[in-house]
Amino acid sequence: MSSIELPGPPQLGPPQSYFHCVWIDAAEDEPVEWFDELDALRWSIRCVRKYRDGRLEACSYASENWRAEMPEAPVPPLAMINRDSQFFAKEISKAEFETVWNQANGSAAG
Repeated sequence: MSSIELPGPPQLGPPQSYFHCVWIDAAEDEPVEWFDELDALRWSIRCVRKYRDGRLEACSYASENWRAEMPEAPVPPLAMINRDSQFFAKEISKAEFETVWNQANGSAAG
């Protein structure tokens, strides 16, 4: 039985912006908040997902399970996301993203 060689992660540029989105009516087992570090093409470089119970999950292409966790396409523009009343998206600062990233990695290690 031969193994299939899957493509690696996308080629990403340096961080250009930071994104926060709330999914207002997310199902109980779905994340209600997304925090993403984006490159110029809006591909997620690192991301954190927050669940209703407060749990945080951090992921990047360095994660073992990146295929399951990282977005499969660039994050759409804010105006497009905000057209859907289920979502509220905005840009955040690098410092805001880093705070959540560090919290998620601290809780994962703890």
